[in-house]
Amino acid sequence: METGARGAGAIVSDSQGNLIGALAMCAPSRISVLATELYALKIGISFALDASLMPLEIETDSLLVVSMVNSEEDCLAAEGGLVEAVRCLLASSASSPIRHIPRQANKVAHRIAHFSLRDQSLSCWIDVGLLSLMDAVSDDRPESTVIG
Repeated sequence: METGARGAGAIVSDSQGNLIGALAMCAPSRISVLATELYALKIGISFALDASLMPLEIETDSLLVVSMVNSEEDCLAAEGGLVEAVRCLLASSASSPIRHIPRQANKVAHRIAHFSLRDQSLSCWIDVGLLSLMDAVSDDRPESTVIG
């Protein structure tokens, strides 16, 4: 198991890719990278549910997280408790299965995780964020089509 601080973050956007809210926190340093990914997912879903943001469309750049959470099998891995917690949150929401997106298409998550390593405290933004975060939100947004 790797040690050292890890950044965890969650971004909540609307269907057009506009930032609704964001969370950044330093993840516990003695948990696996997979557990950190699951932990960030759990925190992000909780944040969206607390803000009554439904239906949810959830994306992550971790194929393993997508596979574990979307599986109907019991998770017997060390991270099984986190997987079950995420599944319970999803069951209480109107969400589609979690989707995988490439890391290159998820710049905002990378930036918020790095921010959390520098800040070391829980940070939360509603409707606005750090300038670098807002730039990454724009970069991650799908190209809009102009008709006319």
